[in-house]
Amino acid sequence: MWFLVASWLFAPFVFNPSGFDWQKTVDDWTDWKRWMGNRGGIGIQPDKSWESWWDGEQEHLKYTTVRGRFLEIVLACRFFLYQYGIVYHLDIAHGSRSFLVYALSWVVMATVLLVLKGPVQRFKVLGIDKGTC
Repeated sequence: MWFLVASWLFAPFVFNPSGFDWQKTVDDWTDWKRWMGNRGGIGIQPDKSWESWWDGEQEHLKYTTVRGRFLEIVLACRFFLYQYGIVYHLDIAHGSRSFLVYALSWVVMATVLLVLKGPVQRFKVLGIDKGTC
C-alpha cells in the first residue's frame, strides 16, 4: 500500500522530464490555483474552470433514465467499501470490529467536510466573492 502511495506521489517527477524544473512547477501550481478558483457557468470552457469541468462531467445525469441514475448511485457506494477498508483493514481501529468504530469514522469524515466546506457556503450565502475578501 505504501509503495502505491509513494508511486502516486513521485510518478509525476519520474515520468515528466520537466518534473524537477522549479519554474515549471510554480507555473503549474499557479495555473491549477487559477483553474480551481475561477467561477464556471454558461460559455466557460472546462479547461478554464473546475466548476465548468464538473458540470460537464455530470451532464450525462440530466439526460439519463432512472436505471442510469440508479447504477450511478450503486457505483458511488463503492466508497463505503473504501471507508470500511480504511477503518478495519489498515488497523486504524486497533483490532476492534465494532460498528461504532465505523460510524465514528463517518462522523469524523462529515466533520472534516463541514469544517472545510462551511466557510465557503457562508461566503456564498452572504454574497461575498473570493476576490473581494
